[in-house]
Amino acid sequence: MSTAESPTARDKPRPIERVRGTHDRASDAQARSEALRAALLANTRAHGYAAIDTPVIEHTELFLRKSGGERIAQLYAFQHRGRELALRPEFTASVARYYVEHAQGEPLPARYAYCGPVFRYEKPQAGRARQFTEFGCELLGATGALADVEIIALALDGLRLAGVAQPRLVLGHIGVVIDFLAGLDIDQRAQDWLTWSMERLRRGDAGAHELPPHLLHPADAPHGGPVLPEAELDEVTAIGLLEQVGVRFEGGVRAPEEIVRGLFAKRRRRHDPAVLQDAIDFVARLTELSGPPSMVLEPLRTLVRSRGLSEAPLDELADVVRLLAASGQSDERVTIDLGMGRGLHYYTGVLFEIYAADANGPQLCGGGRYDDLAQLLGARQPTPACGFSYGLERLLAAGDFAPVTDAPRRALVLPGDAPDAALRLARELRAAGWSATLDLRARNASATRRLAERQGYAVLAAPAGAGMELTRLADGVTRSWLLPPTPAEALDA
Repeated sequence: MSTAESPTARDKPRPIERVRGTHDRASDAQARSEALRAALLANTRAHGYAAIDTPVIEHTELFLRKSGGERIAQLYAFQHRGRELALRPEFTASVARYYVEHAQGEPLPARYAYCGPVFRYEKPQAGRARQFTEFGCELLGATGALADVEIIALALDGLRLAGVAQPRLVLGHIGVVIDFLAGLDIDQRAQDWLTWSMERLRRGDAGAHELPPHLLHPADAPHGGPVLPEAELDEVTAIGLLEQVGVRFEGGVRAPEEIVRGLFAKRRRRHDPAVLQDAIDFVARLTELSGPPSMVLEPLRTLVRSRGLSEAPLDELADVVRLLAASGQSDERVTIDLGMGRGLHYYTGVLFEIYAADANGPQLCGGGRYDDLAQLLGARQPTPACGFSYGLERLLAAGDFAPVTDAPRRALVLPGDAPDAALRLARELRAAGWSATLDLRARNASATRRLAERQGYAVLAAPAGAGMELTRLADGVTRSWLLPPTPAEALDA
């Protein structure tokens, strides 16, 4: 072969790596994951929850009707043959769609469990991936504290089953913040800023108190941010500019002029800095008043009353805490925190997060009440609902899950020069409860023995006539092999 024809390193195909943010799972890890999944599903069945599954691909609109900006930004969405599709980022919307499409005529409440892959475009980091396995439950058609507690207690049971010792429960209620925001003369941008600031305050971010310049009058902005005069850019010019750079408005429900007018209205809208400062001071105080129910519920009532807000959300939380105690959840492992702003667009009442005992550990579970989702997706009547979910991989990393397995004893079947008989022997072994694997490589005896020991086989087996001592291996197997060191000791292995 000439030099020109000789293969070089450049000719070799390069390896194709897995997609960033995804993970391969080895057989041991997969077995552990499947065991936890089975244990969790068995537990939910014992509580009356039926396991269902939904498609991995859904219409994108399903996840847009009631998702916040963060979840929308995480969508793996694409257009295919004229349809807007997305990989599911979570199960709850799909389960609600399932109910609307298949089960509206069934008696309520409806109880569903699920487990499967979900996809979110997030920055990959420890404990966070772009594909992971979500497990959860949804309870549709039930209101009140007892329904909320059923879901919360079920979530806690699952975490303990996964080996998470003494999980910590953080309880909130979105009703206080919704009531407060409804009384403010601020637009959606300002509301979104306030709820985002609540999460920053929970994390101890001192900068969360700073008022954003884009919401203030130019004279009130901290750095006097310049504003483009409206004469330099009117609505007609804006539409023309967007079309020139390739922005299209097809597929929307609003006309281009309406969209641009809305943008200009938001651009012109400015807020009184005193109103925004008072609002951030209130949510900061809400966030500060977090702790055990016995210590913070009354101070929270005082704060809520001082603002003329309804105490009904606090009454609901008090009922939840009382019923949780009756279900065995210690008050010492419960924290009330009304500063949970994440999920404002989604939740309607009680919401919760669950963590491991380590205060610095990741969130393991989230959930709450979302009473208007089903009707937003086309339900004939209002359908109250609540649920929870957790990532299976994060549970396995945080817990001390030890699956109880009754694995069959394993036999390595040696075909020798009788492959037909070896196939029959392997089938008989499996029928008798053994795991039987054919040895497809003709190694010498010592190499085969070393392989069997290294891979955990209990016995080597060969069909009758293979020149090995014969014995009965297990009930129902009449011809077989034999192994070291004696048949009795092999059977006891």
